[in-house]
Amino acid sequence: MPKASPKAEDSREKLILVSSNPNKGIEAERILGVPILRVSIELPEIQARTVEDITRYKLEVAKTKGYGRLLVEDVSLGFDELGNFPGPYIKWLLEGAGGKGLGAIAYALLNRKARAQCCLAYWDGREARIFLGETEGEVLVDPRGERHFGWDAWFQPKGAQKTYAEMADAEKDAVSHRGKAYRALGEYLRGEGQK
Repeated sequence: MPKASPKAEDSREKLILVSSNPNKGIEAERILGVPILRVSIELPEIQARTVEDITRYKLEVAKTKGYGRLLVEDVSLGFDELGNFPGPYIKWLLEGAGGKGLGAIAYALLNRKARAQCCLAYWDGREARIFLGETEGEVLVDPRGERHFGWDAWFQPKGAQKTYAEMADAEKDAVSHRGKAYRALGEYLRGEGQK
């Protein structure tokens, strides 16, 4: 059997995040503390009730691209009072109505408590592992901070005085849903390396 070229072997060993959002790659690399190759592919997002179901489907599609060690993720932001709506449909709410639409929903509610989730799927070439990070907080009517990443300027974690958008990177990573999911993955990868 012919040996794979060094370049092909290298691409099979690298940790690859399949995402069309460059901000996710920046945060993932920063939190994990290891280089991540980001492949910009728009993965289909099925209509599903949970962020886990959507992430598992995305992973199945990403696996068909032939990469070795894969990461895919999906996020959710839902109001407690609305049974976690919009939840995994937050992307579509923001695309359709923008942050103002999210703020308008918050304005209409007496209870603005919400839950942010990041579901991360890791494929090592043989099996998949799922990591879920969750942060409680509230959605604000008026945004605060830089508005360059999704709904960061509208979400204030429980116990914090700042929105994600007002926080320094390390401060956000310590409390964010994505930070929690990637730290859980990091622990798993460290254990995997000790086998």
